[in-house]
Order: sequence, then C-alpha cells, then structure tokens
Amino acid sequence: MRVERPKTLTELAVAGIRDAIVDGRYRFGEQLSEASLATVMGISKTPVREALLRLQSEGLVQVHPQRGSFVFALDETGVRNVCRFREIIECAALAEAMQADAATLQKRLERNVAQMARAHGASDLAALPRLDQAFHEAIVDACRNPYLQRSYALVAYKIRALRSRLPEENERVAHCQANHERIVDAVRSADVKRSQTLLAEHIRDTLQSYLAASRQEGSGG
Repeated sequence: MRVERPKTLTELAVAGIRDAIVDGRYRFGEQLSEASLATVMGISKTPVREALLRLQSEGLVQVHPQRGSFVFALDETGVRNVCRFREIIECAALAEAMQADAATLQKRLERNVAQMARAHGASDLAALPRLDQAFHEAIVDACRNPYLQRSYALVAYKIRALRSRLPEENERVAHCQANHERIVDAVRSADVKRSQTLLAEHIRDTLQSYLAASRQEGSGG
C-alpha cells in the first residue's frame, strides 16, 4: 500500500493561486501581493513567494524585481502565438496518438463527447469548459511523446485561463461540440490527415473568441 506524501505549504499555495488565476478570480495583469495572499491562505510569505516563482515557470505569473508579481497578460500577438503553438503541438500529438493506439484514443474522445452532451443538456455550465479542456488534453496525453507533452505544458494553463473567460453561450458550446464530434468521426475512420485538418480548423475557430475575451478583461469590461 502506497502512502501519499502530504503536500507542502508551497505546493498548496501553487495550487490555490493557480486555480484563482485560471478561473478568473484574478484578472490578467493584476498585481499579486505576497502579504495579502499569505493572509488569505493563513500561511507565511515564504511559501507564497516560492509559489509565485514556480507559477512564473508555468507562465501564469510575471515576477518583476522591485515592482512585484503580476498575473500574466497577453496582447493580441501573444494570444495568436499561444493558439498557433497549441495548433502545432495538438495536431502532431493527434497523429502520433492515432498511430500508437487509435482505438483507445477513440474511446476516450467518444466518452468525453458524450459527457459534454449530457452537461450541455443539463445546463451544467461549470462542467463545459473543463470537459472542453479534457478533450484536447486527452489527445496530448495519448500521444506517448514526452517532448510534445512537455511542450504543451508550456501553454496548457494559459489556454485554461483563456477558455474559462469565454462567455457561457449555448451557441458557442453547441458549435464546439459539433467540432469535437467531427474530429472523433475522422479518428473513427482512421483518417489521420482529416483528423488533423479538423482539429486545426477548430483551434483557429476559437482564436477570435480568445482574442475577444482577452481584450474585454484587459479593458476592465
């Protein structure tokens, strides 16, 4: 029997601050006070400081000596670069995942599509972005290429943060579901090229939504 190691205060602080950034409790570009975070979490400033440095390596926090720590912010070029990078990594991962074990990938994606349909039908708006995220991360997880997986990790949390700031619109959700279903159909047909094309089109389709969400938050709207 394996005993799980208790998490350190730094690990707990990393998880807490990361969740708050990703789900939008802290705005893009907002300054993060070590003292305030320590008070809210009931811990000293040392693990908070260590957590902020670790989150900097994840791209979620920008630490500026003499100025302080800030939630990451992306201008239009930054959003476009993240989405383009994501497209390259996910499409490469999809091809490798289909070549490695297409049947298992298909089952995982089919299960996700079914869960998303149920959540949409039940108006479970909180579950939808998590399931959308899980669909894409399932592709990367299934590729068995640690270099692609580590590369994707460079932008994974930024993508989650952008996704969580999208408006909860049924039309957009339905469009996303339809795109996912088309990708799964292509995977089911063992058509690697078409699967990659549909995935790339889907990611490009989300770019304008991400740009709008980033602009709105940056303007304080």
